[in-house]
Amino acid sequence: MRITDARIAAALALAGAIVYLGFGWGTETTYDYYGRLASAFVSGRWWLVEAPPWLNELIPCGSGRWCVAYPPLPAVLAIPFLPLGTAAAQVIVARIAGGASTGFVYLGLRRYGAPLWVAVAGAAVSAIGTTLLFSSADGRAWYAAHSVAMLFTSAAFWLAARGGPAWAIGAALGLGALARLPIAAAFPALALLAARRGALPYPRALTGVVLGGLPFAAIYVAYNVLRWGSVLDLGYAKLTEDDIFFSRGLFSLSYLPRHIYAIFLEPPDLVEGVPWFLRPRFVGMSLFVTTPALLWVFAGLQHVRRDVAAAAAAIAAGLALLPDVLHGTTGFQQFGYRFSIDAQPYLIALAVGGDAMAGAVWRRRPSILFIVAAVIAAAVNVYAAIAIIRFGWWQ
Repeated sequence: MRITDARIAAALALAGAIVYLGFGWGTETTYDYYGRLASAFVSGRWWLVEAPPWLNELIPCGSGRWCVAYPPLPAVLAIPFLPLGTAAAQVIVARIAGGASTGFVYLGLRRYGAPLWVAVAGAAVSAIGTTLLFSSADGRAWYAAHSVAMLFTSAAFWLAARGGPAWAIGAALGLGALARLPIAAAFPALALLAARRGALPYPRALTGVVLGGLPFAAIYVAYNVLRWGSVLDLGYAKLTEDDIFFSRGLFSLSYLPRHIYAIFLEPPDLVEGVPWFLRPRFVGMSLFVTTPALLWVFAGLQHVRRDVAAAAAAIAAGLALLPDVLHGTTGFQQFGYRFSIDAQPYLIALAVGGDAMAGAVWRRRPSILFIVAAVIAAAVNVYAAIAIIRFGWWQ
């Protein structure tokens, strides 16, 4: 049987899903917002009829009604698994979606230009060397949203890197935004990548991407009208009321320094007197401590002036992260800096390009130093996933 990119991608997607299911095996979450919402959808409701005290982000939306503030796609995907329970349904979707994204990351990197083994290395870093591993295996509501969005973000990146069709890129982003809204901000950059790779005029590609995403935007607007009686997303605004972390509103430039510190400087905790003395911090850890392979992103940025694909990836990453770095919190509770998942396919592309690309020429394999960094990233993330999920070692 001939080995093709499609078969490699399918194998990676299956392996990723199995690995993620294995890391979370036998565990569920008490934060089953999406599982409960899935059950409500099956009953013909968009609201919950009870609000347990530990689900403190449910918002009153009528007499005896509580609404989930987040976009609804993870709940929709959880419906087939509801016979296993609401919590199990939610975490299974998170694990399958997060793990399966590995296949699309691989395909995206291949179309981006990466040779076979460079693309495999990048996909492996994405799967087991980033906070996506812990987030998907844990599967609580905030993390499940990232896992589902990652699947569709990766698909959109692959479609753009192969040159379209533009409407499908918009549809993939639109679907992903129904899990994590910030990922939709990357659409102009993906349209640019699709235009260059598909030999299309940029206005035509951009129009196609927008038209592909419009039906999903309409769905979300309709969902807001049902929940809040407004086309605006009032749920997040209500969550921030009287919250000390949002003293200047939901988004503000004044919040940027806390994100810079979280991304670059936040260390693990040192716990003396125990063998496992480095513990993940629930407020987060530096992106480059959890995934040192992403340090090559800075080398990848050197290509943006002469390579449109690199420029598009950089712009896409910046646009997707912009709402995150202006947000009042840095994403806690978390391991690492979970908002990075919103831009992860683009960051991985920049990193592998920074390592294996010289001028317009790709090396056939990643460098030894990149492989060492990838192994360290895998060790850090596997350790953290086991330490937190199985032993509760979280400071």
